[in-house]
Amino acid sequence: MSLWDDSKNRMMNKKLINEDGFYAGSELMWCVDDVLRVLNEMDMTASKEDLERILIASFQDNHTLMQQINEAIGDTIVYMIEEGQLNTEEL
Repeated sequence: MSLWDDSKNRMMNKKLINEDGFYAGSELMWCVDDVLRVLNEMDMTASKEDLERILIASFQDNHTLMQQINEAIGDTIVYMIEEGQLNTEEL
């Protein structure tokens, strides 16, 4: 099964694009428990307020993360074109 076929199958089971056009998959849902898990791996802990601050700071204005997502989107487009799974028109 190709990446595209797997994506189509998952989309049939759950709407991954919300009504505003945003991706709504669970991969992008992070919570303070994720921060606590990382801290525990570092043999550390923090207050609930600090967990929240760490989580917010990890995503807010994170240009590196945005760049990685943009690169992943570009790689997916190239892959789908090469596999004949995407018909494109030049602008």
